Amino acid sequence: EIRKAASMEKDHTKKKKRWIKTRRQKYLFLSSITTVLILVAIVLVNVLTVYITDRYPVTIDLTPEKVFQLTDQSKEYIENLSAPVSIQVMTSEENFMASGEYYVQAHSVIEQYEKYSDQITLEYIDLLENPSLASAYEDVQIGDIIVSSGNRSQTLTAYDLFNVESGSYYGNYITSSRAEQAMTSAIMNVTSETQVKAGVLTGHSEQYPDGFVQLLENNNFEVVSVSPATEEIPEDIDVLIWVAPINDPDQDVLDKLDAFLSDNEEKTLLYFADTTQPVLPRLEAFLEKWGIAVEPSSVIETDNRKIINSNPYFSTTQIENTELTDTMTDISIPLTMPFARPLDTVFETNMDISTSVLLQSSETTSVIPYESESDLENWTPEEYGPFSLAILSKKSFEDGKTSQIVAYGSSVSLSDSLLSSGSFSNADYYLSVLNTLTHRENVIAIQSKTLGGQELGLNTAQVFLIGLSFMIAVPIITLGFGMYLWLKRRNA
Repeated sequence: EIRKAASMEKDHTKKKKRWIKTRRQKYLFLSSITTVLILVAIVLVNVLTVYITDRYPVTIDLTPEKVFQLTDQSKEYIENLSAPVSIQVMTSEENFMASGEYYVQAHSVIEQYEKYSDQITLEYIDLLENPSLASAYEDVQIGDIIVSSGNRSQTLTAYDLFNVESGSYYGNYITSSRAEQAMTSAIMNVTSETQVKAGVLTGHSEQYPDGFVQLLENNNFEVVSVSPATEEIPEDIDVLIWVAPINDPDQDVLDKLDAFLSDNEEKTLLYFADTTQPVLPRLEAFLEKWGIAVEPSSVIETDNRKIINSNPYFSTTQIENTELTDTMTDISIPLTMPFARPLDTVFETNMDISTSVLLQSSETTSVIPYESESDLENWTPEEYGPFSLAILSKKSFEDGKTSQIVAYGSSVSLSDSLLSSGSFSNADYYLSVLNTLTHRENVIAIQSKTLGGQELGLNTAQVFLIGLSFMIAVPIITLGFGMYLWLKRRNA
């Protein structure tokens, strides 16, 4: 009995050991399979992540204004492009990003155009390594961006991408980014099938607005010169621009302008006065028929706190009527009308013509007669503003459409320096005026973006190292940890 009991106990012990060994082997086998599957999954996830981030913009922008992302307006437009668009940045990618934090933001924005549209290609070209390419483009500098489609192209500079201000001690510096506005507008310009046609009036010793013409051409306007004294005004002209004529036009010229505005719908005349103009009786009478009077004096700011560059003729302007500001990107940036002549409305409504004030000077401005400007120190203000600096006069037709004259008291507001300045919104304002009056389609307005904090600016080498760590280092660490657990459990 004792032997039988001992034998049974021995058999039971053997079976128990075999069961434990089998169970341990199964556990180790399952652990190994699980570890391998986890490693395979990690590798697949990393490979898939690299592919997706390379093909689709899945980065997460945690900034409050989403400064590193495209707005829905831009995404919607480029996703529906039907023509191929090329974006060429004339420097290396590393050099572009190394130019500062705002260039890092612009880089992030620019690269998304290619990712959101199959029609867009992005290329960085180092002109220092490829100097022969510079000869293929006119006036292209290192760092410029060329946006092209078919036989149409537009070149963007740093002043197009950013709002730049001049500092007293540190020179020019970037205050905000308008990279998305510039890029999307350029894409619209080179892919648009239609153009608004503008004519600059000549023949009366006018000022030719070179900077304004360049601004219009960069924004998909066709600009031609028109001399109404020697030719008819072309019927396909949508907008006429008349900048500070010195010679009084004859009645034949004014009749052509009147016919252009009165016999056609949706036509516009932009008129810019200047303090250097003499008395022009026929032209002034023509404007008064449209309810606009140009006064023979200068607007001067009496409050030193509102004066710009220590010049009393140079101050900010107030937008009185927002009817023509719908497509401005940032209405908070000040507008200026330097060396302006005050305007006045002759009437508010007269038959089919109505007038409204668009821009005004501040309440602390005054007007100084031309003859008193030589003795400014002894001049005493007699009346204070605000004074009208821009007036819209509309002629209404029976079908509800209109033609209009928009008169401005300052031709200096079209100067190259003001139109290219990020400190003033003159360029933005005038583009909005023309976009609204000509009913342009495919016009986009995107707010400038300010970097409130520090972004993670990574160069190509840093991006490669981070990617390498996720593709190789993380799986190796995981494999090592799994092997450690397997060995520990095997020897347990």
